[in-house]
Amino acid sequence: MTAVYGHRGARGVYPENTLEGFIYAASLGIDGIELDVVISKDNKVVVSHEPWMNPKTCTRPNLSKVSFLKRKNLYRMNYADIKLYDCGLRGHPNFPHQKKMAAYKPLLAEVIEKTEAALLNTQYSLPIYIIEIKSNWITDNQLHPKPEEFARLVMDELMPFNINNRILIQSFDMRPLNIIHKANKGFMLGMLVRSPRFIKRRMKALSFVPDTCGVYHKLTSERWLNKIHAWGMKALVWTQNEKSDMLNHIKMAVDGIITDYPEIALEAIKELGK
Repeated sequence: MTAVYGHRGARGVYPENTLEGFIYAASLGIDGIELDVVISKDNKVVVSHEPWMNPKTCTRPNLSKVSFLKRKNLYRMNYADIKLYDCGLRGHPNFPHQKKMAAYKPLLAEVIEKTEAALLNTQYSLPIYIIEIKSNWITDNQLHPKPEEFARLVMDELMPFNINNRILIQSFDMRPLNIIHKANKGFMLGMLVRSPRFIKRRMKALSFVPDTCGVYHKLTSERWLNKIHAWGMKALVWTQNEKSDMLNHIKMAVDGIITDYPEIALEAIKELGK
């Protein structure tokens, strides 16, 4: 059965990568939530898609908008300063129905703690956390630490929770995946590609076969899904927001849909189930 993962929480409904969005998505009873992590100057694992303050959504502590020319590199900021910025009150220009509300960039540990606590004593299963490491060799030591340090900081943050079997760490950068695989901590690992044509090249850079392969949904066909399965990986598609597309991929037996609208994905699965 196709799994449903809330992209950056539920970006179509709540500000992305925020506690409110993650708790909302998890409370729908979906399979898991997807999020991104970067590193602060004081080595905190911060949940954020960009390694800077996004000018489209973030506001400075003095309530002025973040400038495109001065976006603030999070790797050059201590977390106490990062937390003073708001990234929810302005909403997102691409998601007009997203709730506008005060929201800061949380720490990875805080997301897990508060999501798990919110689901305690409910009917819902505890979620899988899909965690994307945002790194690239071009920006080593500029926007993030080198992969050895990045991977260590993420693993150190996760280990105390003892939920390694519910953690899927993925990246477009194969270096941290190799490092985490070698550490043998029991995490699931996933490669990310935009086009499936790059899968073979990425696999050559890996010392193992990942658990999952995440592909841009518009470039994913039944032929490629079959190839991904033949290579021994589960196929995840991102970021799929239209019900018609979801229905097509569910029929193709995609293993997971990462979506800004998890409620729509649940409707699609229910519709096919009937």
